[in-house]
Amino acid sequence: MLEFQPKFRLLCLVFVLSVTFSAAFVSRAGAGPHEPAAPAQDPVSSPQATAGQPTTGQGAATAGPQVSAYVWSATHSGSSLRLRGSVPSEEDHRTILGIVKAHFPDLEVEDRLKIVAGAPSKEQWLGAVSFGLKQLAHLKQGSARLLNVGLKVDGEARSASDYAEVKKALEGPLPTGLSILSDNVKPPMADPFIFTADLGPDGLILSGSVPSEEARGRLRVLSRQLFVRPTQDDQLQPASGAPKDWDDAVTAALRALSRLESGKVALSGLAVTIEGVAPDKGTAAAVSYQLRRDLPALFSSSESIRWKEAAKEDRLIARVTNEMSSGGRRSWMPGEPRVLSLLRSQ
Repeated sequence: MLEFQPKFRLLCLVFVLSVTFSAAFVSRAGAGPHEPAAPAQDPVSSPQATAGQPTTGQGAATAGPQVSAYVWSATHSGSSLRLRGSVPSEEDHRTILGIVKAHFPDLEVEDRLKIVAGAPSKEQWLGAVSFGLKQLAHLKQGSARLLNVGLKVDGEARSASDYAEVKKALEGPLPTGLSILSDNVKPPMADPFIFTADLGPDGLILSGSVPSEEARGRLRVLSRQLFVRPTQDDQLQPASGAPKDWDDAVTAALRALSRLESGKVALSGLAVTIEGVAPDKGTAAAVSYQLRRDLPALFSSSESIRWKEAAKEDRLIARVTNEMSSGGRRSWMPGEPRVLSLLRSQ
């Protein structure tokens, strides 16, 4: 009995090892000779044949590489225009270069467009490219980018009129199929950034630069609230380069001007000047104090405000001087009877 047990244990160990070896061999050998082979994958439906990868098949060699997102861009910087991205064919390539030449006759063109299949509808895509280049022609510097038929436009307009043209075009109507993904067009730079408001007996004239159409609208509303005048003449033009807290400074300046009977306020960069006629001396002093108090810290002000009585004396002196000049009587001096009679007549 003692000799049997070691032999039995040895036989069990050999059996276990043989079973383990057989299982490992089967797993490495794969399917047996009678197991059917896996079917070949259809290249169109296979996971590798996505929109962003070329497939084998008829026409693949002539169509060129394909992309999932069809990208094209034109960038204007200085005296050059850079073309990047994809174009469907040589014919379309020549068409685009012709459009570029029409809009940018004096620029050096760096052309790195590549023939790539997979573009949207030819008519839609070429229409989108033409539209993008037309908007880019209004920019001093910037770019137009197409993602399929979605357009992004960035840059600084050449002038206020160019800015208005681009904004109007991007609002629509757009070419068929085109959508605007991003509009980051800025008005032209103004340095210094100047704004003036001139208050006369019949109306208020606003002129100079304003940061945006939204700011322009806010100034119109504020002016109607502050000034009771028959007319308001808006001659403002959108521009970039407004100082920080510009809106608050203009608001403070217009509020001060509204307390005068006539006058003018001007902002040039961070400097604010106000001049005009107040109804009385107290109002003149109060307007100067109010403007200095309400202006943002970065801005400085200078005031030249007179009041009605002082302005009346100035007009009287001007009349006397004119009468002396026209009469040719040099003996007319202040204190003479003629001058006294003029004073009493006021």
